Amino acid sequence: MIIHTYGHTRSYEMEALLKLFRPAEKFAFSTDAALPEGEYLSAAAEPAGDGLRLICGVSMHGETRRGESQIPADLPGNVFDREISALLYPMLCELTGMRPAWGMLTGIRPVTLLRKFAARRGSLAAAEDEFRQIWHVTEERTQLASDILRVQQPIFAATPEKSIGIYVSVPFCPTRCRYCSFVSNSTAKTRSMIPQYLDRLEQETAMLRDLIAEKRLPVDTVYIGGGTPTVLTADELRRLFLMLRTFLPEKLREFTVEAGRPDTITREKLAVMQEFGVSRISVNPQSLQDAVLEAAGRPHTAQDAVDKFLLAKEMGFTNINMDFIAGLPCDTAAGFRESIDWAAALDPESITVHCLSLKKAADFYQELPMPDAETVSEMVDYAMKTLRGLGYRPYYLYRQKNMAANLENIGYAKPGAESPYNILMMDDSQTILGLGAGASTKVLGGIRGIERLTECKYPYDYLARFDDLMTDKFSKLRTLIG
Repeated sequence: MIIHTYGHTRSYEMEALLKLFRPAEKFAFSTDAALPEGEYLSAAAEPAGDGLRLICGVSMHGETRRGESQIPADLPGNVFDREISALLYPMLCELTGMRPAWGMLTGIRPVTLLRKFAARRGSLAAAEDEFRQIWHVTEERTQLASDILRVQQPIFAATPEKSIGIYVSVPFCPTRCRYCSFVSNSTAKTRSMIPQYLDRLEQETAMLRDLIAEKRLPVDTVYIGGGTPTVLTADELRRLFLMLRTFLPEKLREFTVEAGRPDTITREKLAVMQEFGVSRISVNPQSLQDAVLEAAGRPHTAQDAVDKFLLAKEMGFTNINMDFIAGLPCDTAAGFRESIDWAAALDPESITVHCLSLKKAADFYQELPMPDAETVSEMVDYAMKTLRGLGYRPYYLYRQKNMAANLENIGYAKPGAESPYNILMMDDSQTILGLGAGASTKVLGGIRGIERLTECKYPYDYLARFDDLMTDKFSKLRTLIG
């Protein structure tokens, strides 16, 4: 399908809108004066009096729809995007028969958007009306976003002023899961790199310690992710924690380690985490169906995941999360229900339900049976109904491009077990300082409201360019942090 623009350059939002209806498709682009042949999504702007005449159209399945409106010539880009979407969205719904649950919202943070609407409109009720009436979000998803925002409010209120979160990247895994879209490197190829990576990480940690002391930044949360941090040996984990101990306060609101793969979890590693005060871990099976795990390239069984969860409980961990993915190849609605029921019976403090990225599915699973959008929706709805019925509350949510059934990732937690780091990071409401390859840093403040710095993506670049990277990074941070 062709995305056609003429008289403006707002093709990005048009592509995002079209992906709501065709998430796995690649599109061509045209800026010709004439409409393209075949299937297209078009938005053209031409001068008309003091403003612009916006002409939009969709050609699909042998049918064509067209509409237009008169708009001011000096609209900000985001408002221009909304005017285009307001014309195109009803046409796409009519021609496809689809009604996306999140309406014409294309961003990854709908709850944050609702919070900002509420602040602007003066009430949450008015913001909910805007979600439903202007953005065409369904009643169910509007209520979901509102419920999550209410859970988040006490977390925001309890966040110390000018506090920061720390994200530490360990971008290594024992093997790469076939659906993975994160920066991770199989230790079969990179194990020898880990000692040098920890050497450099220790240097960066020392620089961060100096910055924190200089700027008097209170550290609120720490999240160690990856990759799979527990791919490190117990001694390597101890070394990592000793680095962090040089600047961490005695008590953190949250100290999370993404244990992730059950095949990397040992009693010895869990004991090291306890020694250094880790308060929250994840044991992430993604599925509790052995055939699904095999198709996903995860070399452990469902029982392995359960055993490691029970080991962590036995050792005294009181805040454990489990991750699941709806839409994995070879999974079924019945199989996913069984996974959720089994996990709920284990009674973890939180369960996160993700939806598979269809882009990755197209890359890796072309020859495997994939659940269709209706089945994925059934999976997600079952998880929501079941977990809420058991007292878990949805507490954070984000969306990704190319998601199965155009749905969302939702974290559910028992009251009091919510992850402040997840909430504040996803809401962009706390400065997050990243350490290591693939880590992102975002600093609140500045002209744009938030400034983002991205560490180099791969560990070999991090090692090769370390001195230059750190000089540039910490120079920028000292300027950005007041």
